[in-house]
Amino acid sequence: MLNWSQSRSSGPSILFLHAAGFDQRMWQETIGLLPDYRCITMDLPGHGLSKATALKTFAQAADEVALTIRAMGDGPVHVAGVSMGAYIGFQYLLRHPDLAKTAVLSGFQHKPIQIPRAASIMMDASSWLMGLKSIREKMARSMGIQDVNLISALEGSANCSAKTTRLASRLALNFDAEAALPKVKTKTLVLAGAKEHSAIKESLSAFSSLPNGAARIVPDLGHGWIGQAPDLFADALRAWIQDSQLPQRLVSQTPT
Repeated sequence: MLNWSQSRSSGPSILFLHAAGFDQRMWQETIGLLPDYRCITMDLPGHGLSKATALKTFAQAADEVALTIRAMGDGPVHVAGVSMGAYIGFQYLLRHPDLAKTAVLSGFQHKPIQIPRAASIMMDASSWLMGLKSIREKMARSMGIQDVNLISALEGSANCSAKTTRLASRLALNFDAEAALPKVKTKTLVLAGAKEHSAIKESLSAFSSLPNGAARIVPDLGHGWIGQAPDLFADALRAWIQDSQLPQRLVSQTPT
């Protein structure tokens, strides 16, 4: 069972899934904008106080999340995920549809991303740098997180190991959901910043073909747009849950 917490509201339940390198505290600003919802946050496998549960695959992580939701005695929840949390969230929808009402996922692609071997080696090597607080804080800023302390554990160490960082990166690059798209029946909104990796933006057309799906892009912002504009994410999440009009700032296709 993963480490989790929840807000005190008795409203509809939203499950928040964080990005790699962070823990459940990543969502505290967004949660503050949703006082009318019961917000559930978790430290995902290999992260925060869930380090004892190793990250193996995104599917395994989704199963651990579902196991925790079931152990909490909660029914189906609305799902929100960003970056690694979006990959895991997608697997959660695919593997545990009975535990999902709607989903809003941002910053992931539907097919593997091919990178040069040299870049792969550099990526693996850079995982060790996450042990340096200054490097972690730089990553937090790139994700739009104002409180850079959130990318470090309370005692100042990294939220996850270099091994977990490397594995999360490899799993993300090799993620292949193309064949599974028709199987996801949950009402799902997929979002991406206009300055995201091209593979993530190009995947929006595929995600818009989900049986109950839609896709939108956030102009002018990148992978960390949720941290930069938490109010916009909260508004989009609320609108999607309530089946009302999405914020006008979100556009249906990539600007040229």
